[in-house]
Amino acid sequence: MRRRLVVGFLTALAVWTPLSVQTASAIYCYPGDPPAVYQACLAYNQGIGQQVNNEQQLQYIQWKIGSIQDQIDATYSLIKTLNAQIEAQKNLIAQTQAAIDELDRKIRFTEASLTRLHAGMSVRDALLNQRLRYVDDHGSVNYVELVLTANTFNDLMNRMIGAQQVAAADRKLLDELGTQRAQFDQTNADLGIQKNQEGVLLKQQLATEADFETNVNKQKQAIAYAQQLETQLHDRYAEIQAQRALIDAQVAQLQQKYDAAAKAAGGGNGVFAWPLPACGFSCITQGFGCSTLYLEPYDASCPYPHRIHTGIDIAGPYHSAVVAADTGIIYLYPWSTGYGNYIIIFHGNGYSTHYGHLAGFANVQSGQIIARGDLIGYEGSTGWSTGPHLHFEVRTNNNYRNPCIWLGC
Repeated sequence: MRRRLVVGFLTALAVWTPLSVQTASAIYCYPGDPPAVYQACLAYNQGIGQQVNNEQQLQYIQWKIGSIQDQIDATYSLIKTLNAQIEAQKNLIAQTQAAIDELDRKIRFTEASLTRLHAGMSVRDALLNQRLRYVDDHGSVNYVELVLTANTFNDLMNRMIGAQQVAAADRKLLDELGTQRAQFDQTNADLGIQKNQEGVLLKQQLATEADFETNVNKQKQAIAYAQQLETQLHDRYAEIQAQRALIDAQVAQLQQKYDAAAKAAGGGNGVFAWPLPACGFSCITQGFGCSTLYLEPYDASCPYPHRIHTGIDIAGPYHSAVVAADTGIIYLYPWSTGYGNYIIIFHGNGYSTHYGHLAGFANVQSGQIIARGDLIGYEGSTGWSTGPHLHFEVRTNNNYRNPCIWLGC
């Protein structure tokens, strides 16, 4: 039954998806982002890329899925998806914030560098202005005058060297000022790039945080809805268990009543035929044992929610013939809460077989002796069922046993 629930939900979702699928707030990942941010962004988008819009998915669960068990399974699947998205968003937000903090640090250092460069340029500008004013007041160096007015050769050489040193100092001042202006322009350009990167990251951060809040709110709604469904399941479980207890009490009495007659008719030897001739072992959709379906009987030895599937589910074509697994006395329960149209056959020696979710009964009546292989009903989907199948049980003295022990499946 569990497999049928999952397949049913995925099939319904596949039919609905083409009309309304949207990626859940995918964020554009800028290749120019810091590597950690870019990879976190890609990981986030990959996590949501194949998911339908969370709001639409929750609405679909609420409005389109009829079974409470299907709804709660689908809701917990949505919560799991939301949890994964939220964790990815937290990681992306943390990585982006770390990148923003690092850019803030770089921007502060760059601004400090610009301040120092500007101060150095101001000093050199002042020196250059003083030099230009001196040249303007005294004129440029007259090398002819230097030669003609020199008193000695040594005086001439000293004057020539001094003039060259002044010229070299002027050139050095101009070169340093040019270099500092180039550094200033480059640092200013770097500052613009850093501020632009920070603006992009801040924009991305705002989008991610908005999507994060949306997912957190949707997660709260989904959890509240799951709790509401669990309350409904609890009420339904109590109803079904009460009816099961009533039927089981009747079975204990009927078993004693019919045991001798069933053995006399040839039943109760512990050999059982396959109950659904149209479909063999490959049609078993859920075996005997622990189950996650809330409405199954309680079994403390099973993990949470401590439920056990008390038989096997065989999903053949709808309305397939269901036959008696052994000779015995038949008893009918039309429209029980859990198993719908339900048949029990008492075979003697404490053996009984149970047939649930039948579409209808064959031409049989309670108390009638049925031979092994006789037609008793038709596969259906009545009661608590997610699709056409036969629920088949073997019990010994009204204790659940795995039918495959006798059937060999």
